[in-house]
Amino acid sequence: MTRTRAVAIGLLFAGVVGIAVAVVLFARDDGDGSSTPVSSSSLVIGAKPASAPFVGLTATQVAVGGRCLRVVVADDLAERVQGLRQRRGLGPYDGMLFVFDGPTVTGFTMSAVPVPLDIGFYAADGTPVSRRHMKPCPDAEPVCPLYEAGAPFTDALETLRGKLPSGALSGCN
Repeated sequence: MTRTRAVAIGLLFAGVVGIAVAVVLFARDDGDGSSTPVSSSSLVIGAKPASAPFVGLTATQVAVGGRCLRVVVADDLAERVQGLRQRRGLGPYDGMLFVFDGPTVTGFTMSAVPVPLDIGFYAADGTPVSRRHMKPCPDAEPVCPLYEAGAPFTDALETLRGKLPSGALSGCN
C-alpha cells in the first residue's frame, strides 16, 4: 500500500467517525441548549447496579402492558450511544431502557448489533408512541438504517426480537 493511499484511507476513516459523532450529537440536541443529560424518568428511581454482562450500568424493573420486565438502563449519552452494540444476549435482563431528559426524536441504529431487536418508543406518561422491528447491520453507523419513532418520545425500550410486550410503559407493581 502506498503512503498516499494509506493517508487517504486514514482521512476517510476519520471523516466517517466524525460524521457518526456529529449525527449522534445532532440527534441528541433537544434544542434547549443543555448538554448534560438529567434523568427525569420516574421509572429509574431506585435503580440498582446491573450485574454481568452489564457491570457499570444500572438496572430496574418496568412494566409494559402489565408485564414486569427486568431492564438495564441507558440514561446518559455514552450509555445510549453504546446501547446493545456487540451483544448477542442480555444475560438475566429482558431489555435495555433508553431514558432521555425530555422529549426527543433521536433515531436508533443497529450498527454493530449482531441480533434482531424490537424497540418501543414511549411518551413521558408511558403511552406508546410507536414500535419497530430492527435488523442487524454489520456496517458503519452512517450506512445503517435509522429507526425513528415518528413523533417525540422520552423513553425507548429495546428487547430481543419478539420479546417486546404491547401496551403502556409504567413501573412494576
